Amino acid sequence: MRAVILKRISWGAFLMLVLAASADAQSRRRGATNPPASNPPAQQQQQPVTNPATGNTVTPPAAPPQQAAPAGVPPSLRQDGIGTPVDTPRKSLRIDGVSERAPNRDRVPIAYDHIREDDKFWEKQIWQVIDVREKMNLPFQYNVEDESGVNQLLINILLNAVKNKEVEAFSAVDDRFSTLISYDEIMTRLSGEVRSVRSVDPVTGEEKMVETRDEFNPEAIKQYKIKEVWVFDQEASALKVRILGIAPMVSRMNDDGTFRGALPLFWLYYPDLRPVLAKYDVYNQNNDAATMTWEDLFEMRFFSSFVVKEKNAFNREISNYIKDGVMRLLEGQAIKDKIFNKEQDLWEY
Repeated sequence: MRAVILKRISWGAFLMLVLAASADAQSRRRGATNPPASNPPAQQQQQPVTNPATGNTVTPPAAPPQQAAPAGVPPSLRQDGIGTPVDTPRKSLRIDGVSERAPNRDRVPIAYDHIREDDKFWEKQIWQVIDVREKMNLPFQYNVEDESGVNQLLINILLNAVKNKEVEAFSAVDDRFSTLISYDEIMTRLSGEVRSVRSVDPVTGEEKMVETRDEFNPEAIKQYKIKEVWVFDQEASALKVRILGIAPMVSRMNDDGTFRGALPLFWLYYPDLRPVLAKYDVYNQNNDAATMTWEDLFEMRFFSSFVVKEKNAFNREISNYIKDGVMRLLEGQAIKDKIFNKEQDLWEY
């Protein structure tokens, strides 16, 4: 009887060893076929979690498979399956018209005629404001991308020129281009300081600190201030005008929502800006085939503006001594008429 019991115990131990070896072989074969590093278990991917916002139990989505980025593509231009990068211009994949229109980025402005100091018979500096809401200034509101994906709105062109260091920006503490200002300082004035806020993931409930700032709306720029000088060239016997600077104006509102005033954001020296403006076309509301650059628009005076200041002994604007809006417009028009009459008075018939 004792021998029979020992024989059964030995056979049971032998069967357990065989089953353990078979299970170990199957686990090794399964691990070689499906590596755990590349494909995690399904139970781990679909483990439900509690949404802290609603208190309901939800199942987080499976992580998308990692795709190799194309060779030679910068990280900012790669597609990660989530969406198109925000700051990447999107080129049109089809011809948007009857023929392909390739933008000419190599255009250069025509050089100014040289005016000698001794030939300046008469000169007057004035400051004018261009309001984009006027009918003649509709091209300043053309917020559309061209075929190459570049936005045509003037404020975006100016900001990109400063960001790419194509032109230097000057602080609005004065209009004599005396103090440089960086692109980060400009964006701080437009969108506020970068601040850290606490963010809670609505799916996992994880709390983390993220950096954010208010989004800048380019359509909030409703006015541009220009500084220009009118000079009578004695050698050419002609009255000429030279734009010296351009400044976008930002509106300031009171606590009750009423308009307080508009202040220059920064100044750009126009002679330095001319090569940049010559590269971008302006929207022509009468004929889409007749293209014109931003530099052409300013040089040919295809805009409507009103005078807000002329050079004077007290260095004050018209609004400082005339409070009525209509009377300020009439005073500005009187300054324009005085410049026009000055040229006519220099001729003899």
